[in-house]
Amino acid sequence: MTAKPETATSVMMVTLSYRARCAEAGCKNLARQLLRYADAGGRPISHPVLCHAHASSNVARDKAAGLKVYDDREAK
Repeated sequence: MTAKPETATSVMMVTLSYRARCAEAGCKNLARQLLRYADAGGRPISHPVLCHAHASSNVARDKAAGLKVYDDREAK
């Protein structure tokens, strides 16, 4: 599970433009998404890079916790 402070109020999903490994412990998949967590003032808190499976599960958990989720994957 990716550690993030409890003060996050929003998360933005971004597609990676570089190669990286998923940040989840034990996962060897190629990371394809960046989740940018921000506090109430919009300041970034953390930005884990994750594979599709872990990003989807984290976003579902964040929605259930009441965080605002912004999808910026199609912005380009």
